[in-house]
Amino acid sequence: MTAIKKYRRLEAKGLWIDAKQTNPKEVIVSIGKASIIISDKNEVPLDHWNFNSIVILKSGDAQIIVSPGLERTEKLIIKDDEMVNAITIICDYGKVPNSIIKSTHSIKIILLCIITMLFFYFPSIVRNMMLDIIKPANETILIKNLLEKQNLLGKSCKKQKETIKFEEKIKNNFQLKTGIDISITNLSLPSPLILPGGKIVIPFNWFDQKESYQEFVTLLNIALKYFEERKVFIRFLKEQKLSTLFAYILGLDVIFNLTPEFYHLTEYSKVMPTGNKLQVSDEQWLNIRNACLN
Repeated sequence: MTAIKKYRRLEAKGLWIDAKQTNPKEVIVSIGKASIIISDKNEVPLDHWNFNSIVILKSGDAQIIVSPGLERTEKLIIKDDEMVNAITIICDYGKVPNSIIKSTHSIKIILLCIITMLFFYFPSIVRNMMLDIIKPANETILIKNLLEKQNLLGKSCKKQKETIKFEEKIKNNFQLKTGIDISITNLSLPSPLILPGGKIVIPFNWFDQKESYQEFVTLLNIALKYFEERKVFIRFLKEQKLSTLFAYILGLDVIFNLTPEFYHLTEYSKVMPTGNKLQVSDEQWLNIRNACLN
């Protein structure tokens, strides 16, 4: 806008027609920061026209006729050569900021949409990538190493062969990709844990409750329901910071976080599966219940 700034002190006489069928009124025209100012002979402002709205109606014969807009009836007739040149420049520049403003506005809207989409969808995209990268077998190894490294569950009771066979049967019958690992611990917990990697951790004192057999069967069926489609692992991924997941995708060494409180049985909906339900025999039940007594 340097070309316009040099005309800031420029004044010239002009004829102003403020409505149809009115006689032209002699006025003084000057240039402001963003508009041309129309004043009377006593320099009292009568009107001002924004640069971006000025339209040239006629140019030539050493004069120019302009309007504040095609929809308005006002006209300004100027015959001063320098002012004619200034008004012409103003009209040329006036079109540029308008287009720039519109273009900038469009870019801002597009950027806002992209940022909004990233805000809502980027976490899901990253987690889906993690599901593809970490296969079910690797999920089991990851969680096992994490539990051992952080010593989150204390010492587990020795698992009997019958329990291992029972786990294998569950894996095959329910086509569980991660397998299943039922661990009994002497560690005091408010309720059993349903962890990623097909791992179920049950505190030994939990078996002292009434109807513990029915509760155990319910626990297994709820766990199997949430192990489907790796729902527990998805819960684990939501627990992680996005920066941690993104760093892992890039191949960097990261430290995952596992908070046992998020995986208590009480944190899961107790909606039972409508399809095939797990059945537990008396022998299987006793082997698990008495794990810490052997």
